[in-house]
Amino acid sequence: MKKPLFDYDDSNLKSIVDYSDNLLNQKFSTILEVYETAPYKTYEDFQAKTTSDIENKKISIKSKGQYGNYIEKFFYGYLQNSNSAADFDKVGVELKVTPFKINKNDTISAKERLVLTIINYMQENLDDFYSTHLWKKCAKMLILFYNGLIPNQELKDYIIEKVFLFEWFEEDMEVILDDYQRIASKIKAGKAHELSESDGNYLSTCTKGAGKGKDFREQPFNNTPAKQRAWELKSSYMTYLIRNKIFAQDHQESISYKFKNKKAPFTSIIAEKILKYKNTSEYELYKLFDINPSAKGKNSTLVRKILGLTGDLDKTQEFQKANMNLRVIRVNKNGLPVEDSPFKTYHFRELVDNDNWEESHPYQEIYSKRFLFVIFKETEPKKYKLDSIKYWGFPDRQIDEVKRVWQETRHIIENGIILTEKDNKVYTNFPTSIKNNILFTKIHATNSYYEIAPNHFVGKGKLSDTDELPDGRRITKHSFWIPKKFLKEVLEGKWD
Repeated sequence: MKKPLFDYDDSNLKSIVDYSDNLLNQKFSTILEVYETAPYKTYEDFQAKTTSDIENKKISIKSKGQYGNYIEKFFYGYLQNSNSAADFDKVGVELKVTPFKINKNDTISAKERLVLTIINYMQENLDDFYSTHLWKKCAKMLILFYNGLIPNQELKDYIIEKVFLFEWFEEDMEVILDDYQRIASKIKAGKAHELSESDGNYLSTCTKGAGKGKDFREQPFNNTPAKQRAWELKSSYMTYLIRNKIFAQDHQESISYKFKNKKAPFTSIIAEKILKYKNTSEYELYKLFDINPSAKGKNSTLVRKILGLTGDLDKTQEFQKANMNLRVIRVNKNGLPVEDSPFKTYHFRELVDNDNWEESHPYQEIYSKRFLFVIFKETEPKKYKLDSIKYWGFPDRQIDEVKRVWQETRHIIENGIILTEKDNKVYTNFPTSIKNNILFTKIHATNSYYEIAPNHFVGKGKLSDTDELPDGRRITKHSFWIPKKFLKEVLEGKWD
């Protein structure tokens, strides 16, 4: 290390940041060795030049979840405490240690959400974001990033690769304030027990504690106990931060910048721009924006052109930060969607091999997403006009059902999908939407193609339409789908 351990001034922000740079490219085992041989074991003892008499206790190298606490103790010299103030309270800076991961395509993502501070429902300010405990504690954060997904890596091998002083970006504050108001309104309505990670676009809440029914708190406007939750910056927001502010991998188009004269969250900007064409028919819009009605992806192109974007809406800064996905939905006169709504195809082998819920396909592509539904309603037989839009995400009270469908699907694939041929058609033993009324799985291709015996295929598809099963057979690619009856309930607001 370039500087002696604890040689910084906790009342000087630059001194803290400069000292933090000593962590860069140092294995944790090295930090621990320096600590063990140092005469001072706390920041206060170093400042007073008083030899510490704290007993060295052997730490668990396997306890990866303690990495942040260990950095606080062994590098910054202060012990874990329940103090509600920021870690470096003299300069109003909170310390956060968080992992990133390098994906198979060499892009970098956040490995997890950034948990900020526990919400005290009874004491939290529900009217002014800038008066919240969250703001007082986390208005500035010194974030230390490490690679948390290196094969066979132990705690002793962890290395801080980036030190970043985070101050909330002005460009994001309209969305942050909108998220806060939505969550605060839910608490004020006596619905703290219904809070969900899907409530926010950038800022949200997550459950925090031991679980198993042990972490419940009193809420102010309802006698129903609510799960203990913490404010968080969502993992999608952290991924954007890592890619664009930390490692500078990407440059993405911005909706808010496109309309920078409007001081409003991007969700409001989108709503205003799209609903300007309310009651306009599909084909009138295709003609107005010069779009081929037969083109694949015509509706996403339409929304992109309405917003004046040059690239896909899903790839904008705001959609990346919010982990948001565009869905254009046609509904009949009664509000029932014309079709079930599909998600991305999954790989059979990957679905079976990965038993980690938060790394699973349904969690990443379905449960953790926010959705923008653009709704066209039938006004005459097979004629649809732009009717409305809706933002939505799966609420936490549905997590058990989504996980059940995921586990059931994995079980069927792992134990061998049963293929039944009848009238030159092939049927599987996957449960249909009749049994799974929130999420189900079926083929995701125009033509089906099933290997019912070695090298014997049935169907009008081709090999590129298929994916390999764990037992070596190839069948049509599948994806998870939202049944249209459930989607109708979502659009009607029954699952907000």
